[in-house]
Amino acid sequence: MKPLLSYFKPFLLLGFIGINCVFAQPVKIENPPVKQKFDQVMVASFDRNGPGGVLLVAKHGTVIYQNAIGKANVELDVPLSPANVFRVGSLTKQFTAVAILQLMEKGRLELNDDITKFIPDYPTHGNHVSIANLLSHTSGIKDYTDIKGLSPDIRRRKSTVTEIISLFKDEPMDFTPGAEFRYSNSNYILLGYIIEKLSGKSYEQYIKEHIFTPLDMSHAYYDSPEKTIPNRLTGYVQRQGDTVVNADYFDPSNAYAAGALVMTAEDLFKWHMGLYRYTILKKENLEKAFTPFKLNNGQLTKYGFGWELDSLSGSPAIQHSGSINGFSAYEIYLPKEDVFVVCLSNRMNISTGGPAAIAASIAADKPNVKEIQLSKAQMTAYIGFYKFKLDQPTKNQVFIKNGKLYLQQVGAPHPWEMHFTKSTEFYMYEVFPNNHVFAFDNAGKVTGFVIHAANYVSIITKVE
Repeated sequence: MKPLLSYFKPFLLLGFIGINCVFAQPVKIENPPVKQKFDQVMVASFDRNGPGGVLLVAKHGTVIYQNAIGKANVELDVPLSPANVFRVGSLTKQFTAVAILQLMEKGRLELNDDITKFIPDYPTHGNHVSIANLLSHTSGIKDYTDIKGLSPDIRRRKSTVTEIISLFKDEPMDFTPGAEFRYSNSNYILLGYIIEKLSGKSYEQYIKEHIFTPLDMSHAYYDSPEKTIPNRLTGYVQRQGDTVVNADYFDPSNAYAAGALVMTAEDLFKWHMGLYRYTILKKENLEKAFTPFKLNNGQLTKYGFGWELDSLSGSPAIQHSGSINGFSAYEIYLPKEDVFVVCLSNRMNISTGGPAAIAASIAADKPNVKEIQLSKAQMTAYIGFYKFKLDQPTKNQVFIKNGKLYLQQVGAPHPWEMHFTKSTEFYMYEVFPNNHVFAFDNAGKVTGFVIHAANYVSIITKVE
């Protein structure tokens, strides 16, 4: 539901232009060598014999590549297809944000309205919490998925929106509204509830009538275990020892307006196109979603309304990721080059951001990242144990294997190869384009490394 909130938070993106794309329309391949590069990205990212993924790449409003690899159902040995329907997790938030902007456009709300105007009994503890604070994750309202002590059975049973709100409404605020950016699914639960109260329709009905139907998103749904949804996938996770298992049962009502939508990659492309044709929202209001939010201290965040705002290889990028039981999703749009990429997987703990960002770089004709080989002495200086949080027991080990450096959380099933672009800088394919830079003390001894990610900088300390 939320972007990966461990240290390995990939950056997130999305975008749009303007044609109406029929699902059965043949994919246009303009340049066979480029197609081969996309094929290589798919082969490197997904297992042909396990849960897999779909990659869609569009440029100048035309799909130039769409392919699937892996299994839609491992037990039945059914291959994945671009026609398969995926849970998209937090990509749901952009639909919720646009629905709110539609209501604003109709004069039903203002972005600075206090949420108590629509939810009078919500305890804001004397703070002004605006609609814009919810949209931009600057409200200070605690993320209900982070509340400790909640029964694990909650995720398995069907919940109403008021029941979800009751989980977090009495929690103390994490900070004064507008003082910080902190991703919180609770914000979008409240926004979904406000959509229902103002429209007189369920969130599901509103999204279908005002977004899915006008944009001919014929394979997009509000997820429900009771529905029969053609081509809906089985979701998986990978445990230690390379064992793929079925994802735990999760009733999507608990994700609601923060993460309960399902659709195909083609539907996301139609969404992209419809937005940039300004079919369902005026240009000036859509642009509000792509404007960095300004904090109380004047600092700009890298988040607008439902989309994260960053750059890829020097180009502006609009992006978002999604992660929910059994599934991973990622979108990226480069407006300057007019490149849109979506990558979806029916495995939860896998990177879709890496292949999406690399595919976007290829489509945008960005230069390839040049990797260098370190000397043995240089690699030896980096080996050891590192901690992301000193007050927690989890360690991560850097070690040499087959002449290369790897980073692995102790106890995790797989190490991640460290690809060096300079003697002190590296990236990892799984979290590309995050950049990592080693730090040293005055004596030249390695003290850790710094992660430069989409919306934060984090210092990782060497402890052994």
